[in-house]
Amino acid sequence: MARVVPGATGAAFDPLKHSQPLGGALVFLGLARSIPLLHGAQGCTAFAKALLTRHFREPIPLQTTAVTEVSAVLGASDSVIAALDTISERNHPDVIGVLTTGMTEVNGEDLLGVLRTSPYGPAVPAAPAAGHPLVVPVSTPDFRGGLSDGWSAALEALVGAVPGAGTAPTRHRQVAVLVGPSLSAVDLDEIAGLVRAFGLDPVLVPDLSGSLDGHLDEAWSPLTTGGTSRSDLFGLTASGAVTVIGATAAGAGAALAARAGGRAALTVHDHLSGLEMVDRLVRILMDHSGVPAPEPVRRWRRRLADGLLDSHFVLGGARIALAGEPEQLVAVGSLLYDAGAEIVAAVSPTDAPVLGRAPWDEVVVGDFLDLAERAAAAGAELVVASSHGREVADRIGAAHLALGFPVYDRLGAQLRATAGYRGSLQLLVDTANCLLDHRSGRRPEPGREPSATRSSRRYEDMRS
Repeated sequence: MARVVPGATGAAFDPLKHSQPLGGALVFLGLARSIPLLHGAQGCTAFAKALLTRHFREPIPLQTTAVTEVSAVLGASDSVIAALDTISERNHPDVIGVLTTGMTEVNGEDLLGVLRTSPYGPAVPAAPAAGHPLVVPVSTPDFRGGLSDGWSAALEALVGAVPGAGTAPTRHRQVAVLVGPSLSAVDLDEIAGLVRAFGLDPVLVPDLSGSLDGHLDEAWSPLTTGGTSRSDLFGLTASGAVTVIGATAAGAGAALAARAGGRAALTVHDHLSGLEMVDRLVRILMDHSGVPAPEPVRRWRRRLADGLLDSHFVLGGARIALAGEPEQLVAVGSLLYDAGAEIVAAVSPTDAPVLGRAPWDEVVVGDFLDLAERAAAAGAELVVASSHGREVADRIGAAHLALGFPVYDRLGAQLRATAGYRGSLQLLVDTANCLLDHRSGRRPEPGREPSATRSSRRYEDMRS
C-alpha cells in the first residue's frame, strides 16, 4: 500500500493537472450524436479543444456559451438557454452535456435551477426523438480537482439522467461496462471483445472507441459520429450486470446498480492491467455467463505470462518514474512493478483513493517539478508520462515513454493498448523496448544531457 504525500511546494511550477471541464467533456465525446457545451468564457473551451485536437488528431465537437465579463456579473443563464436553442435547432443532437467552468461556478449561478425551469428540464423522454436532446448538466469547477474528477462527475450525472429500471425485464446477457479515462480506444475494443467472447452483450459508457478512434467518416459532422447511443443509455438499468473498469468510474457504477433496483450484480476493478486484474474479470465473466474461458482468451493469457518472464530480464531492477492521472498511474505502475521494475518516483496531479492501493511505497500529489527532482535524485532511467514529460526526461538524461494525456509528439495515442491480456503485454513490450533503445548507447536527442550527469542534476533551474 502506497503512502500518498503532497508535493514539495504549494504552487504548481510545471503543472501536471488538467481541468475538470476537460475531463467531463471527454465523457460526452464518447456518446453518439453528442456535443459537450462548456458554460464559461470562450478561452476555457478553446484551451480544452486545442489539447483534445492535438491528442486525438481529430475534429473535436465542442461548444461554448461564450460568457463575457458583463454577463458573468449580471447573470449568464440566458447564455445557456440561447446556446442550447442554437445547438438543438442547427445540429439536432441526441445528448448535450452542459459543463460549468470556474467563471460560472464562482458567480454562484444555479445551473440546475435554470435548466429545471426551461424546456430542457430533467424530464427524460421515453425514447430518442429528434429535436428533443437529453441535456445533462454537470458541475465541473476548474479551480479544484482535475481531469479524473471531471470525468467522474460527468459519468455520475449521465447515469443519474437515464430512466430507472421500472418494470422493464432484465436483459441478463447485457453487461453495462462503465470505464475510466485511462483506457484508449484499442483498450475499449479489447474489453468489449473479451465480454463478447463469453456470449455476453457489452454496453460501454462512454465508448471513445467508436467516436475518437481515428476513423474517416463519409462526411463532416458537427456531432460525434460514434460512441454509446442514446437508446443504449436508456437501456442501461435493464442490464444483468454492471462492471466498472477504472477506479474513476466507481461512483457511477454504484449509482447505476442502485438505479437498476439491485437486479444487476456490481463488480469494480481499479484497472485492467496485469495478470491478476484481468484474471479477476475473466472469472466474473465465467460465473455470469456459465461459459468457460474460450481458447483465444486462454492463449492471450499464456502470451502475457510468457511476456512477463521475457520482459523481466529488461525491466527487472529498472528505475522508473511515472506521472499521470491516478487511475492510469496505478495501472501502469502496478504492471511494471509486477515485472520487477522499481518505481522510484510516482506523481499524480490530484489525490484519489486508488493511489493508496498502489503496490509501491509512495505517491506524490504534485507537478512535473516534483517528478523531475525525485526522478533525478533516484537516478531514474525511464520516465513514463504524457508528452509534457519529455522535457523532464531530456533534462535528467532518461528515456521517455509517451503515455497518458496529452500525447502530441507521437502518432497513434488511441492505438496504444494497456488493458487486458493483450494490452498488458503490449505495454510490457513497449516499455522494455524503450529501455533497450536507451541502454544501447544511441546518440542522445537534441537537448539531452550526457548520461554521466543525469543522476546528479537536481533540476533546480525550473524553480527560476
